[in-house]
Amino acid sequence: MARKRRAKDYEADQSAQPQSKKRAERPRLTAAQAKEDIRRANQQEGNPGILVFAVLAVTVFMAFYYHVLALQGMQQLTGGMSMLDHRLSGFNVTDVEQLSDRMDDAAMGQYNWVHITAGRIFPVLMGLSVIAVGLWTLRFKLAKWGAVVAAIGYAALDMWGSMTRETALMESTQANVSVASTLTILQWLFLALLVVWIVAMLILKFIGRNSPGLATSMDPDREIP
Repeated sequence: MARKRRAKDYEADQSAQPQSKKRAERPRLTAAQAKEDIRRANQQEGNPGILVFAVLAVTVFMAFYYHVLALQGMQQLTGGMSMLDHRLSGFNVTDVEQLSDRMDDAAMGQYNWVHITAGRIFPVLMGLSVIAVGLWTLRFKLAKWGAVVAAIGYAALDMWGSMTRETALMESTQANVSVASTLTILQWLFLALLVVWIVAMLILKFIGRNSPGLATSMDPDREIP
């Protein structure tokens, strides 16, 4: 009986050895393989990125059309005087009166038309850009909601500022001019902050996708435990 037990024990030990070898011979993950897996995951995530950059491209084009082609083009109707929209440091009653004297009814009509077309489309697209980039790059819900609130706030501020500038040109009172000037300054400051924020979010997204922290300080063939 004892010999049979020993034989059984020996057979059990022999059958257990291949399993331990299989476990020992399990393929190990290397830094190069990990980097390749991350690259493939990023490629699968590429569709949202394409949509985000498409929104940004349309926004840049509309910004060029609105501020460069449309508003600067109106200087031909004012003898070279810039529109109130482009006076980043604000303006006073004298500035508004001088500009108003050079704008007839046709010029005011065109000014209003620019505001209700490109002047509405651009802030909406700018807000969509902030929302798209924020939802794509930010991780926390609170930060994403912050992007949405900032986008809506800018769009509302931009449209409100456009209306106050038209009112100031038609009725150049101190109150109207002060409100229009203040909103113009705030509008440009807000826009600059949003542009910086978008660029920062995209840079952080790019760094996070291309610097996983695995292959930068490790040999590509080094095994990861």
